Amino acid sequence: MRIRKLFRAVLLCFGVGNAASGFFAQTADTPKQAAPAGTDYSKEETGAVTPPLARQDSGLRAELIQRPDSADLLYSLAFVQRLEGKARESLETYTRAASRRKPTAEELRSVAMDYVMLNDYSDAIRWLEIAVQMDPRDAEVMYALGRCYYSQNRYVDAGKMFQQVLAIQPRHLKAQENLGLAYDATNRPDMAEDALRKAASWASPGGPDEWPFLDLGSFLLDQNRAKEAIEPLRVAAHIRQDCAACHEKLGRALITIQETANGLAELEQATRLDPRNPKTHYEFGLALRQAGQTDRAHEELALSQKLYSTHSQE
Repeated sequence: MRIRKLFRAVLLCFGVGNAASGFFAQTADTPKQAAPAGTDYSKEETGAVTPPLARQDSGLRAELIQRPDSADLLYSLAFVQRLEGKARESLETYTRAASRRKPTAEELRSVAMDYVMLNDYSDAIRWLEIAVQMDPRDAEVMYALGRCYYSQNRYVDAGKMFQQVLAIQPRHLKAQENLGLAYDATNRPDMAEDALRKAASWASPGGPDEWPFLDLGSFLLDQNRAKEAIEPLRVAAHIRQDCAACHEKLGRALITIQETANGLAELEQATRLDPRNPKTHYEFGLALRQAGQTDRAHEELALSQKLYSTHSQE
């Protein structure tokens, strides 16, 4: 509580936020549930703990021994801690930094990403909305706010944010892709398809990101256009060969156009990659039953039911 009271005073002094706000808020102990669009947003914003990050962390701590009141060093350390996945430690460090210097819009975005990692989207949105007011031309802050709005089912607000990002950076791939998802979520399929196709056209089939292709293929599959969905889903599965969702959706599309053997192979691969996903086993079971393999179908459907039951109890 002492940290929160101190930081509220710091915020009021700097004119940032309001008296009810604080970086290390109590809500961090009771994370809220959310379902981000596309890839898990916390994973998009957080890297694995690699030797370079560990060295940066150690180096910054060593410098802080010499300059313990350096706000810039504290902000840098908090950023590295976030990338390491240490959200709570990062928030504590940001609180120390903010007692020495007013945060920038980008630093507030990083604070918000700590809350995303803690599944606390309400606080993430609060800080991102303040950051947007501080710098209304920061496309990355607006993109982050759009992603958080989407995670809270505020699809119209999310779409507006992605449009603003594209007005500043017309070739912002992730904003274009997520704009398509927002259109789809608000029942505007024609606009969704146009946005998703544009995003896929910007993406590289040999690049590292499967999501523009996976999202387009998933959209087409949901629109009962399995034949059109196959090509983008093949690209997604090629980019990320360990992506269970890519193989599962590709398998469903192939089954739909009666390429049964290939479809079953893709669905089986999906169950290997994500063995605890009940939906994947369910889709594989349905496909096996359709193919006349009743014994295996029964096994997969029974496993799916068991996994659904287990998840509901967790």
